[in-house]
Amino acid sequence: MRIEILRVDGNEMNFLLSDSTPAFANSLRRSIMREVPTMAVDEVDFYSNDSCLYDELIAHRLAMIPLTTPPGYKLPEECNCTDKRCPKCSTSFKVKVRGPYLLTSGDLKASDSRVAPVSDRIPIVRLEEGQELEFEAWARLGFGKVHVKWQPALCSYKYMPVVTVHPKLCNGCGACVEVCPRKILRVEEEKVRVSEVEKCLMCRACEQACKKQAIEIGWDNTKFYFYLESTGTMPPLEILEKGIEALRDKFEEFASAVKKL
Repeated sequence: MRIEILRVDGNEMNFLLSDSTPAFANSLRRSIMREVPTMAVDEVDFYSNDSCLYDELIAHRLAMIPLTTPPGYKLPEECNCTDKRCPKCSTSFKVKVRGPYLLTSGDLKASDSRVAPVSDRIPIVRLEEGQELEFEAWARLGFGKVHVKWQPALCSYKYMPVVTVHPKLCNGCGACVEVCPRKILRVEEEKVRVSEVEKCLMCRACEQACKKQAIEIGWDNTKFYFYLESTGTMPPLEILEKGIEALRDKFEEFASAVKKL
């Protein structure tokens, strides 16, 4: 089994998983989305709310704002504090504003400056003249399998496409090149060449356009092309590493349980 990083661009990443199985590929995808702990607002104390939104709606909007996740925090269930509000397992955002005002994620300043919204332009609620809003929101570590607010990334994969051009049948007419939606085919020296095969949608438009049946679309069921997009809570490469680590821990736990039978 091997993982090759193909591209990292900001919060996006592509990587290739080779010599593997569909079961493991899906396990890795699920581990990335469900087993990597991130920070998110988990509890809100409201002291005043004259806005048009109920407390629960504002709390939900706060919870869905992605937060940066620095190292060092403990999971609430692993912390010895009684109220789960100590600096080791949580941080808080205190807000007090009066209208007219548009409250956005940029107004959320945590007691730990390392924890912050990934964007400062997310609208939360608009206050009209005379309205007041005051609350304290508590952020903690959690897992995407518990609530989507803790999901660190979107992750998907597909079989690695295999595009085969039969040289004895191909006359370089270019019919397949014209219909390819991803433009990965080209004609060189009267023969069709393939580039960036990972972009292939496997739509088979090229097969249908080729009257000589000189091109064939398939896939390699031991190679998987992954796309990972972080919410911004941590870099995509770190998310991948933590997802692999979480999956390895589960395998070791399972193996240990089997040995005890």
